[in-house]
Amino acid sequence: MEGTTIEASKVFGVSNDKVESYIQREEVDNKFLEGLGSNKHIIVYGASKQGKTALTNRHLEPKEFIRVDCAPNSTALDLYKSILRQEKIEFEISRTDEESSELSGKIGAKAKVKVPWIAETEIGSEGEGKAKEKKASTYKNVDFNLGLAQDISEILKKAGSNKRIILENFHYLDEEVQTSLAFDLRIFEDHHILFIVLGIWREKNRLSQFNGDLIDRMIEVPVEPWKKEDFLKVLREGEPLLNVDFSQIQDQMVESAFDSIGVFQELAKYVCFDADVEETRQGSTVLFSTTNLRNAEVIKLENYSSRHIRCLESFIEQKAKTSDKTPLYLAYYFVKGVLESTFDDITKGFKRKEVQELIKKDHHRPDDVRPSDMGSLNPEV
Repeated sequence: MEGTTIEASKVFGVSNDKVESYIQREEVDNKFLEGLGSNKHIIVYGASKQGKTALTNRHLEPKEFIRVDCAPNSTALDLYKSILRQEKIEFEISRTDEESSELSGKIGAKAKVKVPWIAETEIGSEGEGKAKEKKASTYKNVDFNLGLAQDISEILKKAGSNKRIILENFHYLDEEVQTSLAFDLRIFEDHHILFIVLGIWREKNRLSQFNGDLIDRMIEVPVEPWKKEDFLKVLREGEPLLNVDFSQIQDQMVESAFDSIGVFQELAKYVCFDADVEETRQGSTVLFSTTNLRNAEVIKLENYSSRHIRCLESFIEQKAKTSDKTPLYLAYYFVKGVLESTFDDITKGFKRKEVQELIKKDHHRPDDVRPSDMGSLNPEV
């Protein structure tokens, strides 16, 4: 809109807030909306920064959901406590309960919860039938086990909560916790307490692998793949908001993004920054150049490279369990082959023979790597 100014970081980029260049994809957004209109849990999955959070932000207002961030050390009890706190439901864990539950590994599972209580009063006069009038103006402390999905459902229902509960980064949770939650989701669905689970994986039926009863009780929404026309629509959505033009570099941007909308959005943002477009440009339209894109790519490569290098280091790091054993260096040679290959070779995949040849010609391997340590590479083993 003419005369309106908006920041570039609100139009393009990766953010937990709404991004103005968001586009709706029929196969994704319609399925998510179908889930919102049903009495089912919604599972949104796909690679990192592929639009899972953006999808929920697009179709839900903050007052319509409770968002809980999962962490590697989170337990189901931690998540349930966070849900209650965000709904401003008061609970008090006694010291005795903390100490007794510590033995079972569920610290603070038992608690007194302040819930609305229906008080009944009798009205009428003597000699007449007495009628009862119900009032919900009082509260009562009731003992609940915060580690049980049944009890959490009852508390939320008594509090009148009807929000969707979003579990962000479900994949961070320990597999044992994921399994436990998969069984709890079955209970929550029975009580019409509905969740939206966001996780980084690409196969269908991830949660039903933990609990087969979830089949037909959830709607799965994969956010991938992104098509070239989708990327271009993102640019067309954002260009008029900033008065900019990506037409000369859009094809190179798509190629550089490697099918990731997150990378693409970040490139678009830093292209704007490189051309000094921090907000809507007044006057003539800014036409971006290849130089702007190259500078943006350098910045993003620096941002991403340290994490990727650490992932590779963690993958190849091998430690022997005992002093008389030598670790297997297969992962080391696999990564070495990746780094020495072209991108086209990598997309075609590695053959066992190619890795074996790499080992044979490697004259710089550690002294403690012997041919006998490569036994699993032998096709006949």
